[in-house]
Amino acid sequence: MQHTGYQPDTVVLIGAGNAIDAPLQKGLQKVGFRVQLLGLDQLAAASFTARTGTIVINAASCAGSARMSEARAVCEALRGQPYTALLHLSSYGVFGRARSKKIDEDTVPAPTSEIGRHWLACEQILAGEGVEQSLAENNVSILRLGWQVDRSERALLARVIRGLLNGKPVTLDDVSRGNPVTVADLVRVVVAMTQQLASGAPKSGIYHYGSADNCSAMEFGREVVDRVRSLYGEDYAADLQPVDPAPEDRSSVLSCERLRDVFGIQQRSWRQGLTRQVELWLERLQKAAT
Repeated sequence: MQHTGYQPDTVVLIGAGNAIDAPLQKGLQKVGFRVQLLGLDQLAAASFTARTGTIVINAASCAGSARMSEARAVCEALRGQPYTALLHLSSYGVFGRARSKKIDEDTVPAPTSEIGRHWLACEQILAGEGVEQSLAENNVSILRLGWQVDRSERALLARVIRGLLNGKPVTLDDVSRGNPVTVADLVRVVVAMTQQLASGAPKSGIYHYGSADNCSAMEFGREVVDRVRSLYGEDYAADLQPVDPAPEDRSSVLSCERLRDVFGIQQRSWRQGLTRQVELWLERLQKAAT
């Protein structure tokens, strides 16, 4: 392999066990990194050692609520390891209550859900309570992402498409707003951050990333239906129903200026690449049904 000039040029990718793992691995390899993909079950604290001269990307917290304890065990295993830098993927879910303005990185997390408390616990295991100082001491960067719309078969995109295929209603929140993240955009951002971490960028900090435009789950669902119809004809009809009674506004729109200022990474619309994502999930769900 031709040397890329990255120092280090080796990445340990701790996967989530879902649709983000393979694209992340391929994206990192495409730009020249040597990638070792590890599953959550391979990361018992007694057996895992991150070698000096590696960058670790920890996607374990993206595995979903059923694997919370494993993701926390991964963070425990990573604490104090001699990696060059650690990029930990977290979530907007560490902020629990509705807010009228965008949430920046200095906002104090206050999760109100079980999974939100899990995400925050993972951050604290790696960073401690005195977050900024501990992050710098341990070369840890935390990337909090907007809601991921297509990481698993229970995520929003798959739910809407499954409703289309099965002719069943899908109930969606039409009140709360967020700035969603597709797998393709997540890969773009993580790869760009990793390249810069290997090229002299600051190796600690808290960053936010979500799409440039925000929406509700209902708005997203309607857009997906439109894409399916444009691909396969008007015969596809979806019964998208608002939650009744209307839920509390729990909008979580992330401010992403720090990521832009430090890494030069610009936000994109969640609509970019959506048609291709719809095609892939239609193929996946149709194949699973046969």
